[in-house]
Amino acid sequence: MKTTITGFLDFDSKSTFEEQIECATKHQLTHICLKKYNQSPLIELSEGEIKKLVSALKDTKLKIAIIDTNIEPYDINDDRKHSIALDEFKYMVKLADRLKVQHLYYKLPKFNDVINEYENIQKRLEPFVDYAMRNSKKIIILPSNNYKANVYAFILKKINSNALSVAFDPVSIMLNNESTTTAYRLLKNKIGSFSACDADHLGTPKLIGYGKTDLIAILKKLVRDRYDGFILVDNKFHEEVFKEEPVKTGLLSKIFKNKNKKKESMLSDLSSRIFPNEETKNVTNDDILDNQIKVLKIIFK
Repeated sequence: MKTTITGFLDFDSKSTFEEQIECATKHQLTHICLKKYNQSPLIELSEGEIKKLVSALKDTKLKIAIIDTNIEPYDINDDRKHSIALDEFKYMVKLADRLKVQHLYYKLPKFNDVINEYENIQKRLEPFVDYAMRNSKKIIILPSNNYKANVYAFILKKINSNALSVAFDPVSIMLNNESTTTAYRLLKNKIGSFSACDADHLGTPKLIGYGKTDLIAILKKLVRDRYDGFILVDNKFHEEVFKEEPVKTGLLSKIFKNKNKKKESMLSDLSSRIFPNEETKNVTNDDILDNQIKVLKIIFK
């Protein structure tokens, strides 16, 4: 499998499936990722909705790169919640078959010490891995609970299965007070998906290369190491720049006025970087997405 540029393209599940398809088609992407269908979790879809989903994919010739199981982390000592989570995972694997998807996102259970609790972690995780392998599926662990990169590295080394990898998110790693380059060194052989998003130290989204995650350096390492997984282009600009703030009066009005000033400043900066020769043009979220995809295509040419 070659490197595939993809994403959920759903603006935090606010977009309809039709809008996701339109976005992917407009930007010439062959794959999308899916966690909801028209704001409904995949596990709650009716038979009719599943058939519509399958038909739409067939008509547009789009493929799904990854589906998010949306299984929330549970206490690792809770037998009942483990059983429920495993049943939900098995259902999602069957749905993945119908959608012709191989990769599924999954979050680890909640624990405190990976070394002291590893035996229990293994006992909880292996049924998921075994079921995925029996059904020709692969699990990509979605980081959660502020676990450090070395926690994932330890688990992946211990279980050592081709059906298990991790989603690498430079922004989350940085905000977790870790070095992104060190995290990459620990996890580089087990990265199933990579979030191509940048941000400053406060988590404010930035264009690729303009943040503090060392994103360009890591992307170059991916090329050097012949990474052949998924590159996700979802970003947070829609929240930070383009989301309209509700009109407020009284004491809150000053707070929202300052927020709007910050958005205007960010919008101006983005416009000048993406359209340096067009001083009067305001950038749109779609322009940003187009720009970031072009940057990635140049890097992974």
